Amino acid sequence: MMNKSIWVICDGPKFDSKHVLQLVNKASKLAKQLKTDISAISIGEYDEVAFKRLIQFGASNVVFCKNSIYDEAVYVDIISNMMREKKPGLLIFPATQFAKTLAASLSSKFEAGLTADCIDIEIDVDNSLIFSRAALNDSVIARIKCISSEFQMCTVKENVFTLPELMIERELSVEEFYYSYDQLFSFPLVDIVEKKLREKDNNINMASAKIVFAVGRGVKSQETIELIKKIAKKWKAEVVGTRAAVEEGLIEKSMQVGQSGISICPNVYFGFGISGASQHMVGIKNSKLIIAINSDENAPIFNYADYSIVDDLNSVLRELDSLIN
Repeated sequence: MMNKSIWVICDGPKFDSKHVLQLVNKASKLAKQLKTDISAISIGEYDEVAFKRLIQFGASNVVFCKNSIYDEAVYVDIISNMMREKKPGLLIFPATQFAKTLAASLSSKFEAGLTADCIDIEIDVDNSLIFSRAALNDSVIARIKCISSEFQMCTVKENVFTLPELMIERELSVEEFYYSYDQLFSFPLVDIVEKKLREKDNNINMASAKIVFAVGRGVKSQETIELIKKIAKKWKAEVVGTRAAVEEGLIEKSMQVGQSGISICPNVYFGFGISGASQHMVGIKNSKLIIAINSDENAPIFNYADYSIVDDLNSVLRELDSLIN
């Protein structure tokens, strides 16, 4: 791995999405330790503004391939050709549906190790990579080392890694990769028949929420949930929950935060009736301020909280409700 570059695959038409920039920033830290470089792989239309941001957030260069066909099979073939020519060591994919399909296809094609939904990437004492992810129904953290593949791959959810406060001003470096479509496929590609905007989901704003109200099993009733939602609206906060809250029917599955749900990085996180299991804490580790409310003074979440409130939940909710008219 020492002399092999790290690639970040820029999924979709927006090469410099927040998700991708988080991966580029993490890759830059790994590359510094491994004394290697980072390439941001961008397939689509040339976008100098996006390329500059990728460089500012840590990419050594951008490898650009002009392409107007947004199809998994085309992208797999383009990246396959790049891999054969340039021989990277590690490929990091955002955990979008499109990018996960690419990662799975490329992993099978090259018999390469692929760790899905990583929560961390570390460097071992021998300069090999260790990928961490949830396992055994989220009860443990598995640390995975790839020992027999030419290429190593992983997918990472949004907000698992953070962005720096300051960007680095560096010279733009773009390498164009030329790809021939002459002998692409013997089967037809997908035709786009119609495009429709997806209706807004409940979890659309979760990743970018500035204030979050999180509920756990300690929230005993639907009536209390409704009160929390009412107060959250006044605070312009989003409401999420733990896996336990989902299993109790207190919160929707799409609002679950943790290893098996979404990861968040709000400015302020309020935890209501949350014990603080590691599975949930992994999903909120990048929160800037954690305020925990629990009637149990020994709740593990207090070990992570910036502010701990040991009190009756409804009493605290009334106080929060009265702070904003």
